[in-house]
Amino acid sequence: MRRRSGTARLGDLGRLVVGGAIAIAVAGCFGSHYRPTYTMADVQAKPASLLVARKIPRTLVLVVDPARVPDAISLHESTSFDPQGGERFQLLEFRRFASRDLRDALASYFDKVEVVAAGAPMPSEPHVVGDVKVDRVQLHAVPAGGLTYTIIEMTWGLGLRPSEAADYAFSFAGEGKSSESYPTFEAGMAQLVESAILGLNQGLTEKGGLDALQKALAAPEPTKEAASAPASTGKAAPPAPKGPGKKPKK
Repeated sequence: MRRRSGTARLGDLGRLVVGGAIAIAVAGCFGSHYRPTYTMADVQAKPASLLVARKIPRTLVLVVDPARVPDAISLHESTSFDPQGGERFQLLEFRRFASRDLRDALASYFDKVEVVAAGAPMPSEPHVVGDVKVDRVQLHAVPAGGLTYTIIEMTWGLGLRPSEAADYAFSFAGEGKSSESYPTFEAGMAQLVESAILGLNQGLTEKGGLDALQKALAAPEPTKEAASAPASTGKAAPPAPKGPGKKPKK
């Protein structure tokens, strides 16, 4: 999204249409160009999907913790010249990013994907746990000449582990970004979601995330006997003591 600094004129609007995206002129007579609230329910992202020959034969349970993924995010448009200024508004129902967009994207890799809240009962059968977190969603306003480009940015992460393991087999940290121009805020958020999931797909396929998870799933579970056996010191066992015997005859 872009806007013209200073006072805008009606005649300028015809020159601000570039590639179908309207650079919204705000200031003076036009007032705010953000609504007080937006909702992820109106964001219709279409992330790129991958073809997988064989899905992982387990259910993926995505855990959405309110402490890690807020449902309402306060945003404000600021620049380096005025970091505390700018318009302020809220993005609601943000957890749809995990419960809808991320769930649908990861369905390409697993037999089934479920989304639960933190602390909810987990399946009794072996499964894969996916912990989601969103560190930040913000607007980054970049002045360029007489226009200001507003980029929507998000930093986030995902950890995947077998349900029987304590450590993650794959841990991803990345970001999603909108482009500089988008016709509506919802369209910019859709670009952000598509960018974020594209980065995750690259981490799973190009950076070995799926291979690491499959190796962890294929590793044999330690038996109770092996777990309770004392660790070997690497030294030979001392000889068994000899029992009492007769003295040799002279």
